[in-house]
Amino acid sequence: MTNEASGITLSVVVNVHSEGRLLRPTLRSLMAAIEEVTATARDCELVIVLDRATPDTLAEATLWLDPDRAVVPVRLIEVSHGDAGASRNAGATNARGRFVAFCDGDDLVSHNYLVEGVRTLEASEAPIIVHPATVVSFGDRSAIWTVPATEDVDHLLLIRNNLWPSSSISLRSTYLDNPYRAIRPGDGFGPEDWLWNIETSIAGISHRPAPGTMFFYRVRAFGGVNNGHLRSILPPFDLDGLISAMPVKVGAPAPKEPSARDRNKRVIRGVYRVARPVARLLLGSLRQSTKERLYGWAMGVYRGRPADVSPAVVKHLRRAAEIEPAVSWTANGYGMVPEWHPYVDGYAQILVDLVAQLRPFPRAIVAVPWVGIGGADLVSLNYARALAASPRFKGDVTMLATYTPSNTLQHLVPEGVRFVQVSQEIRSLTPNQQRRIIAQALLMVAPELVVSVNCFDVTNSLHLYGHQLADTMRIHLTLFAFDRIGAGYPVNPITDDGQREYLDEIEGIITDNTVTAGIVSEMLALGPAKVRVHHQPALETLPPLNTTTRAHDDRVFTQQDPFRLLWPHRLDKEKRPDSLIRIAELLRKQDLPVSISVHGQQVLSSDGATLMKSLAAAGVIYRGPYSGGLEALPTHDYHALLLTSESEGLPLVLVQSMLLGLPVIATAVGGVTDIVRDNVTGLLVSSPDDAEGFVRAITQLMGSVEERQKIIRTAYDFAAAQHGWEHFTALVDALA
Repeated sequence: MTNEASGITLSVVVNVHSEGRLLRPTLRSLMAAIEEVTATARDCELVIVLDRATPDTLAEATLWLDPDRAVVPVRLIEVSHGDAGASRNAGATNARGRFVAFCDGDDLVSHNYLVEGVRTLEASEAPIIVHPATVVSFGDRSAIWTVPATEDVDHLLLIRNNLWPSSSISLRSTYLDNPYRAIRPGDGFGPEDWLWNIETSIAGISHRPAPGTMFFYRVRAFGGVNNGHLRSILPPFDLDGLISAMPVKVGAPAPKEPSARDRNKRVIRGVYRVARPVARLLLGSLRQSTKERLYGWAMGVYRGRPADVSPAVVKHLRRAAEIEPAVSWTANGYGMVPEWHPYVDGYAQILVDLVAQLRPFPRAIVAVPWVGIGGADLVSLNYARALAASPRFKGDVTMLATYTPSNTLQHLVPEGVRFVQVSQEIRSLTPNQQRRIIAQALLMVAPELVVSVNCFDVTNSLHLYGHQLADTMRIHLTLFAFDRIGAGYPVNPITDDGQREYLDEIEGIITDNTVTAGIVSEMLALGPAKVRVHHQPALETLPPLNTTTRAHDDRVFTQQDPFRLLWPHRLDKEKRPDSLIRIAELLRKQDLPVSISVHGQQVLSSDGATLMKSLAAAGVIYRGPYSGGLEALPTHDYHALLLTSESEGLPLVLVQSMLLGLPVIATAVGGVTDIVRDNVTGLLVSSPDDAEGFVRAITQLMGSVEERQKIIRTAYDFAAAQHGWEHFTALVDALA
């Protein structure tokens, strides 16, 4: 029953840092519980581990060295870890008892917790870990948590929930053989007790509640361990080992779902938070007595009928409140306090499935929303091909698509590149849980390199877990252009986060043109080394210049055989398909033999139907969506390509057009001017609203086949030199 060398049965270890006066009720509570153990002829000691303790905390701990205050020997151990797990390891190492009980420095225990814990341990033939049976949160938030036994849960519940509190009692040898994993301060990993719960479960050690015991967990409005873990995430652990140790148990009790009352309370709380400012305004003119009656009625509706509270629980509550009156309000309403239940929301299964799909662990990941729609898809395929061809990553490249599977055309995924689609069940989770799954999966598979091509899920994960991810892998984001909302306000997942702390952690941002690079560098206050320009290959193989096209040869145009214009873009606001109406009307007014054909997916807003009718009325022909790049269209039958966008990065459709021998007429926006040099490699128009400028450019190309031929040749040579595969793969190789 005792440690033969010391004669001590139980060492109670309290880990403290900055608790100050809050340490007093904790130690009073523990001393009362220790007396219950010593009354059974078992010797105990109290070990206070001071980890970078503040002066007031050290002063409070020192008071307990007085024999008149403490009923058992007290020792102070000073360490400088800044980490709760390392402090617990120090406590176990310095403990002299056969058993060790841990408690944080601002919590309280029921008077029977320690003695029942020791009895439970002594009754077990195998090593186990004992926790309190019920955890009562008090302070800034009230809640009740019924602690389960290992046999009543499985790996999915433990992946999603920290099922056992940090306070535990076990053999000292259990803590020495299974130390808390070292987590450096500021790494953002944890909580350390959750990780320890997982790793001890993998080791086959059962967790059990001590019958009839309670633990009082102080919830602070600010400061404290709980608030410190709001943005922490679990480091990689042996997922296969956990699944093997804790399989889904057939016939085991199903996880207890929240009661209807608890679910209703959650809804009411949400409504209350939204309605509170309005209610205050509306009730502000009422007399105080009237407001008090209304408040009493509202609370009665909210609370409903209180649950019965047993005399044993009342006894624990009263004794705790006599030591720490902050417990009183929670204790008084105990029958109406909501009970916390483990989340059963699909999170764990989605994570497990995603990690399984990503195995064998890829060395490089190209993350995308989808593959197949839009210019960014071609960019993502470029990186996948280049990485797959790299000696460093060949055979170890995965494309990870996180959104809308129906938008993906899997046949486009390059040979030798694995494709993984995130289950869209992820969208049933909260935004923060979605971010956590993506981050946790990346941490579990730990690739060397991540190139995120407009993948908002990865960027959003970086908002919360940028330090943890960037400390494990090299991450590059792309920013080619801003989307526009409302009256034209620029938005992008990278800039949506107002803090952008992760920008100091990642390798950098990739764009495809110098104009956007300058904007990004200035807007985000990033040095030149953090913003890279990668001129993208536009075609998988460089074709020879086609000189047999209409654009190269046709000289005469009639209404029956017109000058043919191609507009191959998504029909959304930023591409400005509406400008085609004015252009077409001016062409008709001047009686010019010109036809305009539109190829592209319709992603228009609510006025899209009206716009499509107006385009048709102006003589613009809509020929439907297409995929596979400009090569999928009969470019040889056209004389020029139009781009009427109001904002762009560097549209690869322009590069493709030049390589396919189709001259370009484009608005001078974004990175367009990086490749379209006016009257040299194409023709530029000041804005999408300059319909007259577009008509002048069209007329210029119609009027001289020699000028078209000169532009076609110059544009081809320029695009081939600046957007070739050899140059691009050298840039990609440099990322690693």
